[in-house]
Amino acid sequence: MSNFLNLLGERHSEYVIGTNVSQTPEEIRELVQNVLQSVPSAMNSQTSRAVVFTGDSHARLWEILEATQKEVLGDMFANYQGIFDGAKAGFGTVVFFEDHDAIKAGIPANEERQTLYKEQHAAIAEYATWLALREVDLGASLQHFNIGYAQGFDKSIREEFNLPDSWEMNAQMPFGSIEHPADKKEKMDPSEQVISRD
Repeated sequence: MSNFLNLLGERHSEYVIGTNVSQTPEEIRELVQNVLQSVPSAMNSQTSRAVVFTGDSHARLWEILEATQKEVLGDMFANYQGIFDGAKAGFGTVVFFEDHDAIKAGIPANEERQTLYKEQHAAIAEYATWLALREVDLGASLQHFNIGYAQGFDKSIREEFNLPDSWEMNAQMPFGSIEHPADKKEKMDPSEQVISRD
């Protein structure tokens, strides 16, 4: 099996993460920069953006997300407390955005196409970053709190961290050292997922 396929198999949603990492925040930022420079985008529109939060900013990010979700979810928040505790215990978080200004300027198509392409751009950037973090022995998971640009759900994040109004937040990726590896999940029969036609 190739190294790439091995890497795909090693990537899991890691919820028990810590701060025992060998990389500096600057090295992780450079890693994420390299990923976003390398991923494809429709018409080379390059709409994806990311912010790497570590230290105090990482803690503040999850304070805001947790406070908002407690208000929104009420009693149901208890079901998510473990995810928040795990994320806060990590070394940092990569937060992913799609830039509406870049979408409008770089994708001269109808709104349906713009929406489709931006969602694909986000997915590619997020998965590629996840793999890159795993390659350097960091664990991560992908979360979607305070999502809703049109409704203003992510506005508090932009305001707190002085980010452009055109940036739509679509995911958070808390990362850190893998303190307790995730259980492997059962996979469906590959012959049901992929078929061929000669």
